[in-house]
Amino acid sequence: MSRVKEFSIAREFSAYPGGRKRDDGPFNGARFRDDFLGPLLEGNDEVVLDLDGLAGLPSSFWEEVFGGLIRHHMLPVAAIGAKLRVRTSEPELQVYIPMAYKYARDAGAA
Repeated sequence: MSRVKEFSIAREFSAYPGGRKRDDGPFNGARFRDDFLGPLLEGNDEVVLDLDGLAGLPSSFWEEVFGGLIRHHMLPVAAIGAKLRVRTSEPELQVYIPMAYKYARDAGAA
């Protein structure tokens, strides 16, 4: 049986994420990737990140999460789409979905 975990960034992490590195504040991309997303990916067949409720998503945060998955060998580029899905019902947040996968592909090509 496939295990799918849904995770609301706004409710379970912060509605105001920002920054790339741990010294950029408590809700930075490295912390989210390492302390939240990494364990979720290890413990589940698929993780669905829900963006609903976010006030925004700074590119430094979002790139550190998705590009960092590749740079820190947490997930291969080929597995990103199969193992990790991003969704939102909010039109203004839709732009962050393809951006996430682009950051992963770019990190894999570097």
